[in-house]
Amino acid sequence: MIQDSLEYIGSSILLYGFLALLFAAILSFYFVPTIRKLAMSKNLTDSPSARKSHAAEVPVLGGVAIYMAAAFSIFIVAYLFPSKIETSAFFLLAFGSMMLLFVGVVDDIVGLKPLHKLTFQLIVSFVLIHNTPLYINHMNGLFGFSEIAYISSLLLSVFVYVVFINMLNIIDGIDGLASGISVVAFLFFAYVSFFEFYYFNMLISMAGVGCLLPFMYFNMFSDKKIFLGDNGSLVMGVILGYLSLDYIYVDTTSTELLFGGNKIVILMSLFSYPLVDTLRVFVARILRKKSPFSADKNHIHHHLLRLGLSHRKATLLILIYTCFITCVSFSIKSVDINVAFFILLILAVTIICIPLVFN
Repeated sequence: MIQDSLEYIGSSILLYGFLALLFAAILSFYFVPTIRKLAMSKNLTDSPSARKSHAAEVPVLGGVAIYMAAAFSIFIVAYLFPSKIETSAFFLLAFGSMMLLFVGVVDDIVGLKPLHKLTFQLIVSFVLIHNTPLYINHMNGLFGFSEIAYISSLLLSVFVYVVFINMLNIIDGIDGLASGISVVAFLFFAYVSFFEFYYFNMLISMAGVGCLLPFMYFNMFSDKKIFLGDNGSLVMGVILGYLSLDYIYVDTTSTELLFGGNKIVILMSLFSYPLVDTLRVFVARILRKKSPFSADKNHIHHHLLRLGLSHRKATLLILIYTCFITCVSFSIKSVDINVAFFILLILAVTIICIPLVFN
């Protein structure tokens, strides 16, 4: 009976994905409050300050909790369905995510210099890209580029991966924002995996959704609040970077039907909020002769708070925008890639910067 049930689930990528989601959600509901209690007892908390939006000590090991929930659920499903797992990608992703989880925990507890964090990020990015492989070897005509030579492809891929690793960390300034964008992105990659019948990416994507939903409850709605922390945002960045580069690298008939030749632009739309907002903030800091990595309260979500929105409403508004701009990118997938890029760039910048007009 059990064997028949496993064979039935294994024959359906959708059931397989939902099993991963279910395991991850159950484990997350256990690990998040458990890790929160541990963090509180060890005083591993984020303290209030002028540049932060919370007024009390909050535990910062949310990333450890969701990592454990996702990792255990993935191991369980991998054990039940070993033939569905790509062993090399599995262990490489485990290596990269665990290394940056450790870096994030150390940064949250004692602090790390940006150069030290960047060094670890570069190592992880290079190892994953070179060994998986996950090269951006074709631009589909964006900016006039098509095939890319090996060295240029490697450098571009490492740069993009490092951007993904950091972008959630940079915009993780209000409750639910980084985790909410991650959930939307994981659902997108689950959708892609479903049509490509790609079990490994479906497993990663659905486990990501499963471990984040309970965390978002504790982060946004519970009195027992916990933060994602650098440990969580870096781990999410590693995993989403892997899924994004794999999405760009692999060309199938299904992806051609889904995205036309514009899948790079669709991916940019999916992550347009962190990309546009981070670039805007970096430029503003440089113009003020400050380090682009210096902390401030100039992100768009901070402007939304100053307009009177709560953390929940600001996060919801940004997630609605993310879904909207991604749907728009799908609707113009048959348009020339450069035309689509500039249409979406103008639309994204205009919408994202609207709160600046009213502040």
